[in-house]
Amino acid sequence: MTHVSLHRCRFVDYPPSEITSLAFSHPSSPNSARPPPSTLRLAIGRSNGSIEIWNPLSGAWHHESTLAGGKDRAIEALAWTQDYDSAGAGQLRLFSIGYSTVVTEWDLATGRPRRHLDCNGGAIWSMSAQPRRNAADVPEEEREDAEATAQKIVVGTDDGTLKLLSTASGDLSFVRNLVRAGPAKARVLSLAWKDRFTVVAGLADSKIRVWDVRSGRNIARMSVNREHGRDVLVWALKVTKGGDIVSGDSKGEVCFWDSKNWTLKQRLKAHEADCLTLEVGGRNGDSVMSGGADMRTAMYQIAGKSHRWGEVAHRKYHRHDVRAMAAYESGPFSVVVSGGVDMTPIIVPFRNFTTENHLTLPLVPQSPIVTSVPESRLIMSQWEREIKIWKLEELSEELPQNLENPDQGRKLLSRIILSNDEYITSATLSAALPDDGGYILAVSTIAEIKLFNLRHPKPNARSEALLVNKIALPETLVVKRMNDDDDSDSEDSDDEDEMELSEVGARILKFSPDGKRLLIITPDSRVIMATMSITAQPETKPIITIASPLYELPRGEISAVELSLSAPTPKPSGRKNRQKLDTGTHGVYVHLITRAAFSPTSRRLALCDLSGTISTYTLTSPTTWTPNPSIPRLTAAATILSFRPPSPDTITEDSDLLALPADTQNPHLFTAATGTLAQWSRDNPMPECAPIEFAALRDCASGVFWEDHRRAWIHGAGWVWMFDFSREWPRNSHGATPSKRKRVLGISSNPTGLVPTTETETDESSDDEAGGVGLRESPGPRKKKGQKPFWGTNRYRGLLGFLPVGGREMVEHVGGSVAAVEVAVVERPAWDVGLPPRFDSRK
Repeated sequence: MTHVSLHRCRFVDYPPSEITSLAFSHPSSPNSARPPPSTLRLAIGRSNGSIEIWNPLSGAWHHESTLAGGKDRAIEALAWTQDYDSAGAGQLRLFSIGYSTVVTEWDLATGRPRRHLDCNGGAIWSMSAQPRRNAADVPEEEREDAEATAQKIVVGTDDGTLKLLSTASGDLSFVRNLVRAGPAKARVLSLAWKDRFTVVAGLADSKIRVWDVRSGRNIARMSVNREHGRDVLVWALKVTKGGDIVSGDSKGEVCFWDSKNWTLKQRLKAHEADCLTLEVGGRNGDSVMSGGADMRTAMYQIAGKSHRWGEVAHRKYHRHDVRAMAAYESGPFSVVVSGGVDMTPIIVPFRNFTTENHLTLPLVPQSPIVTSVPESRLIMSQWEREIKIWKLEELSEELPQNLENPDQGRKLLSRIILSNDEYITSATLSAALPDDGGYILAVSTIAEIKLFNLRHPKPNARSEALLVNKIALPETLVVKRMNDDDDSDSEDSDDEDEMELSEVGARILKFSPDGKRLLIITPDSRVIMATMSITAQPETKPIITIASPLYELPRGEISAVELSLSAPTPKPSGRKNRQKLDTGTHGVYVHLITRAAFSPTSRRLALCDLSGTISTYTLTSPTTWTPNPSIPRLTAAATILSFRPPSPDTITEDSDLLALPADTQNPHLFTAATGTLAQWSRDNPMPECAPIEFAALRDCASGVFWEDHRRAWIHGAGWVWMFDFSREWPRNSHGATPSKRKRVLGISSNPTGLVPTTETETDESSDDEAGGVGLRESPGPRKKKGQKPFWGTNRYRGLLGFLPVGGREMVEHVGGSVAAVEVAVVERPAWDVGLPPRFDSRK
């Protein structure tokens, strides 16, 4: 038995950023019966310049990566394109604008801008990509013409100019300016394509104008009635499947326009304030959804014999302006994602708006931004360019003298703001150095790595703030590549190169528990192991540097078969599935490393990428990390990757690795040394033994804390569960498959969460021969005795971390002494985040 004391902490003032734009990587296919392609992604642009990449995973909604922004940057519009490929597997590309004259293309695999194009005009306010064609629909005579097959991008500026860009040959180039219509220089606030050659623009002068991109001339103009002599702003434009144009404006009206004679068909007073965003859909193009500054989300459909549009229903999902929407429909998957000033993405059912529930995605990141140094009772948080370090005071049986003091129980020891413009991608704090050497703080952006030495002041100092000293890094370091059969004494120069560590940047930084090594995952997912050189100096700061050489760990070659995992072709099933849709590919992005973990003894290392591939290594000499046999690939990226602490009886055994895939709530224990399922997972097959309540959770897991070698605490944004991996779990009578979820959430096609290496390895007879890849049945019925081996609660909101603080110690309890641990529950609830003033209909 263990006594757990909880510190509920809400002093970490993590500031979420407003959502300004949303875009799916694929166009909707509402008439298709196929499920969404595995390459489908959602890009979320935020006002701080960051872009989040989400994988819907048929309803699991996993936050895969973040393209970090920077100081004074913003994302105002996003657009996806797909390069032409005869097989429909062209490269998917992401573009953004941000109130400047530049269009930026992003490299998802590195998180860096791939290229910039200055349009040499006014600031860009809007952007839209040309409608995409399936490879089979491209005429034979155009397939060899790069310009004819490439998607165009049109951008609108603040002086009323439209600029046409080309994505041909994997590049981004300027094509031409479209002829400006009229003398007015009104901002182009919204853009939409009626077809592949016709662009519709909404301006800030109460006008909607139409251009033919082939001639570059304005071919039509439509006017929105001015309000009290003031110009009306056309904030949003969409085109229905039938070709009709839908607009949303600053009067709160949604207008429907006939695209044949360019006249107004119908006007609906939809919102009490500005209508800011629109989406269209439906199998027959008969559904429209709008969002506005009045926090309202409304649905419109064609009804009756008159075929006129009418409002079906409206809801208030958001607490502030609804600024952006993105819709995707294919097969049973039909959703609209909305976001705005309240910073929270919300998944709204599109096809069944009035009958299905919505899903609110977490306000806090799915990747941990809060860590702790338990022995020193320190908690560190990171966001944008800022790092804060607190110290939690020890528990006391006496009440504090001032109960109203909001800072009681903690002290802010350090606040560090980086001088560079890029946002922090990772930060890690080492354990305390010997001889009062303080701590080593490693911080990375996408462009550089910095190290700091943090030391406590002298005992008689007036302040307890940590002393911060920057550690100078060597200008260049030798990097030695370690192969699978590498000899540590080899001096082959072909396996060496040089690296400017301070300028290479990193996606993940992590100190080993013993503080002797620093793991560096570069932006392009190279695995670099650095050895720390620390020389203690009594009564002065220690000499700290990174020793040369660095060692690059092998990950294996990326084969064409592995790359094809990112763009599988679903099998047709039925008449509606006969049309083959292009899936595209993200290339090496699926091999982006997202999780890394050291074992408690610092002897083992585990990595997991977006494809679900787990790589493990064992330290066989002071400088040699030997790859272990491969572990069965997960069906999705791991949200939890953590080594189980060794048992006191087997202190050297630290090979058990806990992994939790993003698409299922099925925990698995692997033996890293052999690459097989651990005995516990063999005795507790998933999903039969997964708790039904845990399997039904909608938020992905984001962190884990091992209480000891038996019990682990796993948490998400709104829940905490405890699991005892030393006991057998009761088997569910029907398995823990979430078959009763709403359609908007989707259902995983593989409830086990593991990908068998062959089709025959899932049989019972081949389980032992396959080295534990198969999931065998455990013999006989289970008896439920006493307390269950798991427990969960949903009482927390906006959970940033569930972190140990202080050491493990024995305390007196009824019946004898028990082990006691302290845990900091770090929260950032949505209601605690400040919002600007919002629209009030009563005023």
